Amino acid sequence: MSPLSQREAEVLELVRTGHTTKDIAAKLGISTSTVLWHRKLALARQTAASTPRRVPSSRTTSTARSTSASDVRQLTIAGRRAPSTSPR
Repeated sequence: MSPLSQREAEVLELVRTGHTTKDIAAKLGISTSTVLWHRKLALARQTAASTPRRVPSSRTTSTARSTSASDVRQLTIAGRRAPSTSPR
């Protein structure tokens, strides 16, 4: 995610210091809806930056049942290795 814009940083700093949306709009010479927009974007960027990326887990199947041809095709189509059905 890209870093905060200068305006987003300004808006968040004013929010952090306790200013209201109307105060921020007057201080920066922008509308209250623009203040809300910058706040929304900045918070979304910060949330995205602090949220770990989800890594897909490997697909596991029970070794107690036999794997059907359909299961093998689905696993192969999904790009995963089909489970082994041979005894160890």
